[in-house]
Amino acid sequence: MSESQHGSPPDSQKFKKLFNKLSGQPASYSRKQHYTFGKTLGAGSFGIVRYARDNVTNEEVAVKIILKKALKGNEEMIIDELNLLQELSHPHIVGFRDWFESKDKFYIVTQLATGGELFDRIVSKGRFTEHDASLVIVQMLEAIEYLHNKDIVHRDLKPENILYLTPEENSNVVLADFGIAKRLQSPNEKLTSSAGSFGYAAPEVIIGTGHGKPCDIWSMGVITYTLLCGYSPFRSENVQDFIAEVKHNNAVIFHADYWKDVSKDARRFIIKALQFDPENRPTAKELLADPWLVSIAEQHKECDLLPNLKQGFDAKAKFRQAIEMVKLNNRILKLKEIQTDEDDDPNEINLFNDSGSLVTESGTQTPVFDRAPLVSWKKFSNILSNLENDKSRASLSPIKSPYRTSSRDENSKKSSNLTSDAFVQLVHTASENRERVSNYKEPESSTDSTESELEDKK
Repeated sequence: MSESQHGSPPDSQKFKKLFNKLSGQPASYSRKQHYTFGKTLGAGSFGIVRYARDNVTNEEVAVKIILKKALKGNEEMIIDELNLLQELSHPHIVGFRDWFESKDKFYIVTQLATGGELFDRIVSKGRFTEHDASLVIVQMLEAIEYLHNKDIVHRDLKPENILYLTPEENSNVVLADFGIAKRLQSPNEKLTSSAGSFGYAAPEVIIGTGHGKPCDIWSMGVITYTLLCGYSPFRSENVQDFIAEVKHNNAVIFHADYWKDVSKDARRFIIKALQFDPENRPTAKELLADPWLVSIAEQHKECDLLPNLKQGFDAKAKFRQAIEMVKLNNRILKLKEIQTDEDDDPNEINLFNDSGSLVTESGTQTPVFDRAPLVSWKKFSNILSNLENDKSRASLSPIKSPYRTSSRDENSKKSSNLTSDAFVQLVHTASENRERVSNYKEPESSTDSTESELEDKK
């Protein structure tokens, strides 16, 4: 978005450029005044995301504010993301709007999806059918086909990155977060860097044998399975067990209690996407031509899958909400420690409420981070207490299967009990030792936290 698009008078533009030059700010920094900033939406290893409104178009947008000091030599990654975002234009991909920089920060402005994350939105619905699921899958595959035609691999497809564009009932879904997306030098290039999130990343990504476009297809297979039953197709809690589970192409099981009302065509579709050998997986274009998406799913509008889905989604959403509160606060605290008083607007990386005001302790003007990294212990504690009362449906790992499919029934039962015990222990630890939980630290990494998720599981 150019400066002229915002309609600033020529004399005003000249003055701002001169002011920026004299103050040492890049010329593009003048565009910051076009936005009114609001609440903090999230935080990562390099910066935060804040809500903003474009003062000229009145559009609601999301602004990723990246600390240059936090990049530590990874500036090229931001340039790559910017170059990639600027050429993407698709109804099912979050749209790029603008970018500018200051002496100390990069600002990336994108379309704001206000309809909520995929699973959260589904839980809030009155009903959800196989046909509804297919509509989501079609939209995502259309986005993936568009990316793959440009030789771009997303590499982090998961439900958290699938958003509803608006709160409207018939809202489209859009794909977000291109922080670790990569452009291939050739259509069949193999990447070897760690990427993605355990539970959704393809086997070749996890074991490092080289991955390309097929890794996105695997992730869509996992998402489709979970979208139709409410739990993950895999039981493994670490990388070694996961590879052992999937390498013979017999890991995917459709349990009758949860799948009896789902068509065989949907199951065939999932099996196609979850082939261990990436060469055997269909392309996004081929999956879009699959009979399930073309005609079969449309016939399944009556059976409501929501009761089963809620069992998995509800517990995961509550648990993730609690953990994300800790992560958000600690990430912002860490970013604030990187800044100095000499930085431009050092308070910009902070926690802001809906009105864009700095979140402070009740009755004081002291920012919460100056006293404690956890914003609201009471809210966090309440979430954990609710989960403890419903621990039979909660899981420490992403939406695990309610069934154990190993032939070693006794060992499986022990494993299930250990997971339950571990969850109870976490709740008690959190409740009895708030200092330890509030000072939760993520692993040090030279790359974004998304890429380190796989390392945590090894």
